[in-house]
Parts: sequence; structure tokens; C-alpha cells
Amino acid sequence: MDNPLLQNNATPVDYTSITLENMGEAFDHVLLAHEQGIERIISDQQVLPTWDDLVLAVDGLDAQLLAVLYGASPLVGKDQAWADAILDFYAKTTARFEQKFVNLRLQALYERLANSDVGMQLDAHKRATLRWHLNKFATSGVLLDSVGKSRLAEIQAQIGSARAAFLSNTGRPGLSISDESELSGIPQRIRDELAARAREAGEPGWLIPCESVATDAVLMHAKDRGLRERVYRAYHARGVSPDPQRDNRPLLQQLARLREEKAHLLGFASHLDLSLQAKSAGSATQVRAFLHELADHVRPAMGQWRSAIERQGASQGLEPVHPWDVAYLQASSRTALTNEALREHFPLDAVIAALQQLVQQLFGVSLQPRLLATWDDSVQSFEVWQDNALIGFLYLDAVQHAGKQADAVFTTYIRNRRIDAEGIYQPASVVVFCDVPQALDGNPPLLDHLSLRKLFHEFGHAMHHLLVRTSNHVMSNVTELGTDGVELFGKLFERWVWDADYLVSISTQPQGGRRLTRDQADECLGRLRQQSVEETALNLSLALFDIDLHATPNDGRSLEQRLGDARERCGYWPLADFEHPAHAFDHLVNGYDAGYYAYLWSDVHALDVFSRFEASGLLDRTTGSALQAALFAPGATRPLREGIEAFLGRPASSQPYLRWHGLA
Repeated sequence: MDNPLLQNNATPVDYTSITLENMGEAFDHVLLAHEQGIERIISDQQVLPTWDDLVLAVDGLDAQLLAVLYGASPLVGKDQAWADAILDFYAKTTARFEQKFVNLRLQALYERLANSDVGMQLDAHKRATLRWHLNKFATSGVLLDSVGKSRLAEIQAQIGSARAAFLSNTGRPGLSISDESELSGIPQRIRDELAARAREAGEPGWLIPCESVATDAVLMHAKDRGLRERVYRAYHARGVSPDPQRDNRPLLQQLARLREEKAHLLGFASHLDLSLQAKSAGSATQVRAFLHELADHVRPAMGQWRSAIERQGASQGLEPVHPWDVAYLQASSRTALTNEALREHFPLDAVIAALQQLVQQLFGVSLQPRLLATWDDSVQSFEVWQDNALIGFLYLDAVQHAGKQADAVFTTYIRNRRIDAEGIYQPASVVVFCDVPQALDGNPPLLDHLSLRKLFHEFGHAMHHLLVRTSNHVMSNVTELGTDGVELFGKLFERWVWDADYLVSISTQPQGGRRLTRDQADECLGRLRQQSVEETALNLSLALFDIDLHATPNDGRSLEQRLGDARERCGYWPLADFEHPAHAFDHLVNGYDAGYYAYLWSDVHALDVFSRFEASGLLDRTTGSALQAALFAPGATRPLREGIEAFLGRPASSQPYLRWHGLA
């Protein structure tokens, strides 16, 4: 097989050789191979199902199918024909797995193996793999009758259609600016980026796209209050339309109701209960208790924060304070190093070198640059080595470029680590996507503190994927820990750039400028920490809304009522009449439905885990090795809470998080 998408794990994808034609051939090949392979395995395993010829054989088929899907996914931005082909393959792959997990004959083989004398003698990892499969079969509807299976398939199709419609409705044109005086206060670097966006769109002047990075920059710096208002209103009008076909309110309500019906069909009280059974945080009661306890701490702190912002607004003649004033007021209170000045100390190459050094010191992992074929010249690629063995490949797509999704900050797991039935080791592959602004005039891309957090966060996901030590595709799939379990590792790696000493140690000296000092880093981080209470309250309000919507979607309450109640509980700003954040809350259609709480849960636990590094040293190899052994290596074979307790030597605690945020 010379198709660039059909090579084994040890051969990196040759992206320069992929064409629309051979990509389509690879799609057709793996779909047919998966379908026929499953049927052949069912036929061959009737007498005596075995680990190698049932579990690992299916494991290999699954791994190949998903490797082609995720291997092709970075090409989705080439043009519409490529996007259509990849999205069509995604839908067919999803349908293929849905068909697999409602196959009663296949389920019976796994059950026979699990209950046999041979199955009961398997090691803990293999028994965990069998338990995972049997649970997956059950929650996919394998035991439903024909009517139930038919309705489940209809629901899945309707969810897919509503999800696609929701995402298509969130795009909005940017805001064109022809008078540069409106941009007063905005740094020249950002103005140049906005001018470049206008040129790309074939427009004169400056273009402020409806994207988070550009919107946040304008809201932070623009002196023109009218411009801030226009930009804020445009960004918060995403997914809002008088046309019911273009408005996301009915789609979000429809999705919640379809998910509820699916949960009931599968024997769960709600979609919330169905969702949480595959996550790390526990039951609905436990998650609600976690969020409500956090809200009790956040509400008074948020009240104090709002009062301080309102006083500051009054001192600057901004009464009443509107939502588009908040970031500007926070920025105008700065007396020392600004975020814009901070970024001068963090060119992208230096930050990547710091990440290489961090994992070398903590885990003995060597990221060796290799000139692998990629989908864009800006993408960097690495071989990943540990203990003199090649364990995987890492692609770093950090900078915005043509064809790349706006606000693209995520990690794609192309191939999972596994050992096939022949005993051959198959290394992992992973891609980190980030949204570092493209540098202009040949200058290096620079990262402010938010960009640092994003890159370290996604790098944490990549390391989690690469440092798993399980031996099959399923248990090496870190997403099986649930969104909360996965996010722990991203949040954990963010902690390093919240440490002033570490931040200073990885900073560089700008040309013609001075080195970053410890006092400057302390002042900057302290200021950002003070502002973090608002971010916590916002995420908490969205998490409460998400839980409410997916626990009782049919209780007659509107999205606005749910959002209002959630904001009130945690003391967040009341909604303005034009604000409809749920309409663009794309996490609810991208896998975080009934799971947005994951960011808060993982942040709380990340601070707790990080406390051991604070005690032993941020670069302590012994602690890094213990972290890999307790939390990275097991993959999805054991509950994450057990790993956290094993690493800390005690039950998890929220106190480090509350103290750090000043909420204790």
C-alpha cells in the first residue's frame, strides 16, 4: 500500500503526497476494510473468542480507520472540496462505529471472552479493556429491540444535522474600519494585523474579525467607547438571527431534547447522567455539589470585583459600566509591564525550546526536530524519544495561517500508542493547534501570557497522549477519561507559566530592551490573577447553565432564564438584552455537552497536583517520574481520581485552588 494515509504508525504521514483522489481512495479502503474485517472476525471467533484474534484484531481495524480520519483532518482548510470530503468521511466513520457497537453478535463475543476462565485470568489492563467494550456496547444501544435501535439511529442523525446547522450559524462577517482615528489606543502591532486581515479580504482599511483574539485585543485597548461597543455587540450576535433557520436558540433546545430522549432510550434518567458515566468527576449529585460549593466561594469575590470595576469606571467617566468597558478598565489600571510589553520577551521559538527543556527535565523526554512533511510551512515536527526509544511524533501548528480555522486551539490525537497482535510496537502521533498571531515583516511570532497558557495547555494534552504506557488502542485513548479527565493535563501544564520564577527563566531579552525581572513578572501575574475571578465566574455560569439544560431540558424554561439563574448564582454580570452567549456556545456541539464543568474541575485538581511540584521543585525529575507513573502511564485503565490520590498520597482537595484565587 503506497497510499500516504495507509502507512503504519512508525511511518509519518507524507502530507505533500496526499491528493484529493488518493485521500478519497484511503477513505473508501478503510471503511470497507473495517466493515468486512468485523464480519470476518465474528465468523472466525464463534468457537472460542481470544484476546489476540478478537480484541486486538478489532483494535487494529479501529486504529487504522481513526488514523486515516485524524491524519487527514489538518487538510480540512485547503479548500471546500477537501473540507467536504473530510467531513463526509467523518460522518461515515461515526456511522461505522455506531453500527459496530449495536452489533449484537460482536457484543456476545466480548461478553463470552470476559466471562470465560481465560478472560478472568487476563491482566488488569486487558480486563479493563473488556469492561470498557461491554459498557460501550450497552450505552450504544446494543441491547435495544429493533424499534429502539431504529429510533436511536434517527436520533443520532437528527443530532448530527442540528449540530452542523448550529456551527454554520455562528460565523459572522468582521467589522470594517476606514478611519484610523477609531483605532486610537490599539497598539501598532495589532493595527497592522487588522490591516493585513482587510487586505486578505480584499477590503481597504482595517478588518476586525468576529474572532476571540481580535475582539479581546480591541476591547482591551481601544479608547473609542463606540468602537468597543460595536465590536462587543457583533461578537455576541454570533448565532443570533430573526430567521428561525439561522438562529441557534431552537437548535440548542432541539439538541438538548434529542439527547434527553436518547438517554431515556438507553435507560438513563437524563443526558447528564448518561454523559457523566463516561467521565472522571462522579455522579450528577457530586458534580452539582462541586459547582455549587465553588459558586458559594466565587459569588462574594465577584461582588467585590464588580464594585471595584464600577468605582474605576466612575473615576474615568464611564457610568454605568457596560460589558464592553470591562476589559478596557482592567487594562487601563496597569501601572507597570503591560501584556503587550510582556510578549516581547516570549518569541515562539524560545517558548518551544522551553517546552522541550521542561519535558526533558521532568520525564527524560527528548523532542528532536525532524523535517517531516506537513500541511503548512509554519508547522514544526518532532520525533519524541524516551529511554532511547522512539515513542511518537509531535506536530506543532502554533501560528495562524491561510486555511486554518480561526481561534483554532485544540489537540488532535492521530494515532494511539499500541502493540499489535504480532507484538510490533506502534508509536503515537499527535498534533497541537494554537492561534498565535502570525508575525509581520519577518519578525518572530510573539506570545502574550494568554497565548503562553494556551500553548502550554495544548502541549499538556500532547504529552498526556505520548506518555501513556498501555498496550492497546482503546486504553491508550486518553479521551476515554472524559473531558474532565483530559482537561486536567492541559490545566496542569498551564501552572508552570503562572510561576514568576519559571516565567523569568524562559524569557528572552528583546533586541534593544531589558530582561524580564522577577518583580515585573510578579506584578504582571498578580494582576492577571486578580482578573481571573471574572474568568472563573464566567466559566462557572456556563457550566451551571450546561448542567441545568441537560438535566431538565423539558421543564419549560428558556435559555435566557437558565443563563440568568446561573449568572446570579455565581455573581456574574446580568445579561444585557442583546447578549445571547448560548447561541455561540459551540462547546455544547463539540463534545462538551453536559461536560463544560470539566474546565473548572480540572483546574481545581491541577492546582492540587501542582502543589507537589511547588513543594519538591518545578523541574524535579523524581516528581515528574511519579506523575507519569500515577497519571500519564495508566491511560484509560483506571479512574483518574485514583491516580490523583496515588500521586498526592492523600485525597484530592480544593483548598490550593481556593487559596490561589483568594476564595478561601
